[in-house]
Amino acid sequence: MLLSGRSGCHVGALLFALATLIAPIRPAGAAEEAPVYRIDPDLTNAQFAVSHMGLSLQRGHFGRTRGTIVLDSESHTGRIDFVVDATSVDTGWAARDAFLRGEDMFDTTHYPVVRFRSTRLSFERARLVGVAGELTMHNITRPVELHVARFDCGKDPDSGREGCGAEVDTTIKRSDFGMSYALGIVGDDIGLSFQVTAFRVPPAGEEDAP
Repeated sequence: MLLSGRSGCHVGALLFALATLIAPIRPAGAAEEAPVYRIDPDLTNAQFAVSHMGLSLQRGHFGRTRGTIVLDSESHTGRIDFVVDATSVDTGWAARDAFLRGEDMFDTTHYPVVRFRSTRLSFERARLVGVAGELTMHNITRPVELHVARFDCGKDPDSGREGCGAEVDTTIKRSDFGMSYALGIVGDDIGLSFQVTAFRVPPAGEEDAP
């Protein structure tokens, strides 16, 4: 049935208004997706430091990490998912490493990974300066604040890939995560530091673009 006159004008105006509201929704979804970066485990270090008998500071690191970073510096939004393989703990002494992997410490048989998920990112202009999130260890989750000492993005001169690098640190209490063995000998405060390198994941189809 054809509409004419004033009724046709009303219907036409209504359809135009709906089209104006709906049309931008579809293309905006893909265009507004924040860049995704995948952590390069070969260029990423996870280190820790703990007091021993109040006399020395013992250090170690984890050899295997993985994770993703979604970051939009312009809109100050994003999220971070960072996983440390606790079985890869390395202090330079095999006997001590076996002890750290055992039930009294990391208990890697039951809890093989330590995981951090962000809940809030803090920026100064376009620079990331802090990350709030939740750290899970021993199946216990606690809030943690990370300080971002350095954050730089650019192109890798060798590969041409877009990437970001950061230095991050924080301090946690191991007793907060049920790791209370030998607190009188080994300190409760654990200093954590991370040197992270992540490269941008090309959007779908971009890899094949000429």
